[in-house]
Amino acid sequence: MCLWKNPYDYAKILSYIYTEKVFRAMLEQNISQNQQQILSLDQRQSLQILAFTNQELESFLSEEYMQNPMLECDQSRQSEIHDSLDGHYEYASSYKDHYIKYEEEDSDRRGDIRAREPSSLESQLKGQLSACGYSEEEWKLIDYLIACLDEKGFFTYSEEEISSSFGCPVEMVQKCLADLRELEPAGIFSRDLSECLLRQLRARKEKDEILIRIVSDYLPDLMRGNLSVITRALGISTAKCRACIRKIGELNPRPIMNTESDNIEYVVPDILITREDNTWRVTLNDGWMGEYKYNDYYIHMMQTASDPELREYFRARLDRARLIVASIERRRSTLIRITEAILDYQNNYFLRGGNLVPMTMDSVAQKLGISTSTVSRAVKNKYLQYRRPILMRDLFSNAASEKTDVSADHVRRRIGELVRGEDPARPLSDDRIAKLLKDEGMHISRRTVAKYRLQTGIPDSRLRARL
Repeated sequence: MCLWKNPYDYAKILSYIYTEKVFRAMLEQNISQNQQQILSLDQRQSLQILAFTNQELESFLSEEYMQNPMLECDQSRQSEIHDSLDGHYEYASSYKDHYIKYEEEDSDRRGDIRAREPSSLESQLKGQLSACGYSEEEWKLIDYLIACLDEKGFFTYSEEEISSSFGCPVEMVQKCLADLRELEPAGIFSRDLSECLLRQLRARKEKDEILIRIVSDYLPDLMRGNLSVITRALGISTAKCRACIRKIGELNPRPIMNTESDNIEYVVPDILITREDNTWRVTLNDGWMGEYKYNDYYIHMMQTASDPELREYFRARLDRARLIVASIERRRSTLIRITEAILDYQNNYFLRGGNLVPMTMDSVAQKLGISTSTVSRAVKNKYLQYRRPILMRDLFSNAASEKTDVSADHVRRRIGELVRGEDPARPLSDDRIAKLLKDEGMHISRRTVAKYRLQTGIPDSRLRARL
């Protein structure tokens, strides 16, 4: 009696086995090394799934479903995937076009918001690199390094940290980072603001040694408005110092902004929050994905197959499916736990529209007994919704100072409001702003006011004066 449901099944399995044979032949000489890296690769895959947004996860699972016979999704989602692919080849349109159409017809769609295309930065950076200049492992490392950039485009990790977490030599990390730091936009992958601005000056072939010295050695004094310190140390006039400030103002302190696309994309909030009987209820907004599970038909075929090579192929595919399903469940549990911890911290903000209280990723990680990097990956590019969509990263902020429990973001916004309402002929000094904030219950020093003022791009009061 034939084991196959239809001839397509037989052809599909032969294709899988042939691909597997070719892949094994290519790696035959390095099989012992690859066996040592299997666990590390599994861990990376699990971390990658944790960092996925719902849309990215759905795309990943659809691709895995098409490639792995051991994965099965519910019938309605399965039909929709095949219909979308048929449309892609018949009408030369993208899968994304059909996917968005599907979402718009979904009655459960909630709170669409615009977002930047998530892969634009990666494609723009990797497109500047030589396709033949890196090994397969180096390309994986480059992907990992790009994912480690913060929202400004800075790279704040040490080479040793990356080497340890990725499982590769420090020399490989140094080589790839050196190449990435030479890419456009100038300043990408810098360690801090000073290095970012210096790289931009170098790209402009700037010859002014005074300007370079200010950016290299006196940027903290410049941010605090201590122009006299700079002029005395460098022996220059105030006019020269201000001329350098104008040039610095032409540079981009956030190089990642240059990679933003003008295309409008839509995302659905990843996490939904509701309030029922004075209790928070947190759910993942992933019901539209369909349910993925193991394919019992092929598991039975694996158990009854007489061909050892076929059994081994099915076993490997089943291990892959188990890893993916387990990683999805861990992702679900981790996101819900982190969101519940955020609600504990920001209860007043969500319920009454109050100010955000200081909350760091490290404090959430300690509360849950997980690593800070896990929290960082989990909230990356994800939105939660309660009354309105909110980017999860925007909920994290340090305290403005040790004397206040107000977040730094709230203080920065308030400084901007005070400056916008000032008399242009008599702009508020940093000391005056500090006193106004103190009257509102925010005990912030004049030096801290200067730091936050410059972080929001507001110049010194002497430069704001307009007669």
